Amino acid sequence: MKKPDLPTDKATLNGAIQSALQKLKLDNGAIIRPRSDVDSSSIRIHDLDNDGILEAVVFYQTPDEEVKIHGMIMQQQGDTWVKKLDFDGEGTVLESFDFVDFTNDGKVDIVAGFSRGEENLQNLLTVYSFSGDSLEKVPALPYTHFNIGDMNGDKVKDITVVYLQQKELSYISTYQYDKFEDAFVELNKLDLGPNIESYYNVVAGKVAKNKEGIILDASVVSNSSYSKIIIMEDSKFIDVLQDELLTYKELPVESEDVNDDGILEFGVLTRPSGWEDRLIVDEIPFFTTYFQWDGEIRESGEREGLQFVLQRYYDMDNRFYLDFPPDMYQKITITPESNKNAYLNFVLTDTGESVAEIKFFTMAQWGKAESDWEILVKEKNRVIAYRSHGDLKLSKKDKKPSSNNVAPIERKGN
Repeated sequence: MKKPDLPTDKATLNGAIQSALQKLKLDNGAIIRPRSDVDSSSIRIHDLDNDGILEAVVFYQTPDEEVKIHGMIMQQQGDTWVKKLDFDGEGTVLESFDFVDFTNDGKVDIVAGFSRGEENLQNLLTVYSFSGDSLEKVPALPYTHFNIGDMNGDKVKDITVVYLQQKELSYISTYQYDKFEDAFVELNKLDLGPNIESYYNVVAGKVAKNKEGIILDASVVSNSSYSKIIIMEDSKFIDVLQDELLTYKELPVESEDVNDDGILEFGVLTRPSGWEDRLIVDEIPFFTTYFQWDGEIRESGEREGLQFVLQRYYDMDNRFYLDFPPDMYQKITITPESNKNAYLNFVLTDTGESVAEIKFFTMAQWGKAESDWEILVKEKNRVIAYRSHGDLKLSKKDKKPSSNNVAPIERKGN
């Protein structure tokens, strides 16, 4: 069936929505946008039931009613738009909103995430199926984070949910639509333990060359954290690295694709040589070392499957970072006299020869600085600069890559 063209007159649609809201004694200010989506458009257009006729979906607030969020489906009829129906949402905040074909039949469902706008309270993921003049609502799934992908590799979309009750319980579940049951059925569920404070970063994508999965970066005590790599084989979850010490870090590090090869890496913090006995963690200029899983599942010797990818120095205030060449791994340290908020001297561990420096200048000092200093960050009252020595070429960035810290799991890599 030919896909219908998008309407050229958005004003007609907007006017029809405004008229429908006025009949409910609401105005355009009632329309809400999803809080967490990259696409934050409030009105989305799609042929929901694959019949060649376009529908538009919009969510709106009804704060004085028992149900605080509703949705509305409009349908294109000739040169105008007609309201087909209203439907109930959940909670008080629309977190996310998407169209997904779960059955590969060209028909898409409305997938919406809702919350009550407060941390540590249960979010609800709801799927709505539109057909003709009616809308069916699948029972809502509780979630903290979720991903829509193909976790079990059967070429059919599924929903993976990460759920957390702080320091009480946590699990990951994958659900797939069963057309015979006419419902989402749970493929598998994995207990993630009771001691987790939060998942500060969750990413989905390739976790090894031929393995799709999810990496969970979990905060446990104070700022300490660890990472879990979860894959699915034969519709069963596998916790790839069960030894949490392999991914433990004293401060949070976000998993990401640091070398742009399409595969996700996790990071750990490494104390520079000579800093092992320092007790105040906030004063330590940690290296961040990234590893990639080789894709082989091991019952023991899990460390053997971790491949070094990159060592980086992060400014913990997210102003810059520096990448070191792979052949410098375990050959560089930072002098004990360094101060991460004033001056850092990176030296070779065997000779003490300086290979790079980072320095914080006042504006007056910067005016007198030698010409070989290069600006990393320029602020109102100071300049942060670096210089390298010899053949070493550092990769400098303006700031640490920011994570899309939202309830839908961010997909990274290819």
